[in-house]
Amino acid sequence: QASDLRPDAALWIGPCSAGWPVGLDRAESARASFVNASECAGMATIFAEFDTAHCGMIHDAQLDTFGQCLATASADGHIRLWDVRKPKEPAFLADLGGHEGAVHQVAWAPPTAGVLLASASADGTVAVWGRQARGPSHWHRLRHEDLERHGPVRSLAWAPSEHGTALACASDDGTVTVVTHLGVVRSGEATVEHRWEARSFQAHGGQALGVSWASPPVFSDKPLGMQGARLATAGDDGVHVWCWSAALGSWESEPAEQDAAAEGAGVRDVAWKPWDGIAEMLASASGRSVTMWTQDASSGSWRPQQGATFAEDVYKVSWAEVGNILLVSFGQTEQRTALLKQRVDGAWDTMDVVVQEE
Repeated sequence: QASDLRPDAALWIGPCSAGWPVGLDRAESARASFVNASECAGMATIFAEFDTAHCGMIHDAQLDTFGQCLATASADGHIRLWDVRKPKEPAFLADLGGHEGAVHQVAWAPPTAGVLLASASADGTVAVWGRQARGPSHWHRLRHEDLERHGPVRSLAWAPSEHGTALACASDDGTVTVVTHLGVVRSGEATVEHRWEARSFQAHGGQALGVSWASPPVFSDKPLGMQGARLATAGDDGVHVWCWSAALGSWESEPAEQDAAAEGAGVRDVAWKPWDGIAEMLASASGRSVTMWTQDASSGSWRPQQGATFAEDVYKVSWAEVGNILLVSFGQTEQRTALLKQRVDGAWDTMDVVVQEE
């Protein structure tokens, strides 16, 4: 099974600079390294290495859309926020507590939803945090979604803004829950109540470990609701793809051939490539391999294709917004990162990212 997902593996993708990812080097300790990946020979420069003051290992680190705020999530059940507009001098902003278990993952919402951060925890809950008007150091919890009946929440991802303010959450029992903000109800002049809806469906026979949204069917400044929404999920029984059926009011599976190489090992993560105007593509992590998935034009079935094989287990995959570049986190004894870039002929080049002091 893929339950040996290592929570401290390597580089995490953030905003892009010149088409290459900017990321965070996570560590088994409570220290974080702020690094910038360069196009030159796969080098990454450490801007800053600092003590986050977490009381446990850091499970996740995510930059916001503008690369100005860093969120670190820890085994101590806390999320800490940092102002990184001056990368060499990260400044502490806020500590978000409230989870009773380790925080597995955090995710920033699209800017059109406001300044929102979601967190997934081993205690079976998901929290949505919102920044208050008083300033970047003032946050409050907008939503507490109790999914404890489904076990620990392993992964989460915000939907593209065209689908509204919606969050997909993958849980330990194979369930995926889509939490949607329905709107605001005002009672009196000062009281505001946010209305949310949660819909769960069984995505996997074992654990659900990863979830990723497709780009919207059309890019629009007006909300589409769930029209045309699609999800990819990763779990113990492979990769599954889902589309929202308005007629049935449910998530329906798309045909997918399972990767024979992943049988018995499970799939740790999946990432849907941003739409490039040519073809849809997924990347998944299983064992020591990264698999690329494409959709057959005639049958509509998703088919696995070999992407790359590494010397150690792969734990996380994440696409850059442009350039057909995939960031891969791998390594058990040593945290390592590689970039996969697709050539014109469709083959994939692998480039190790070497971190050096500035």
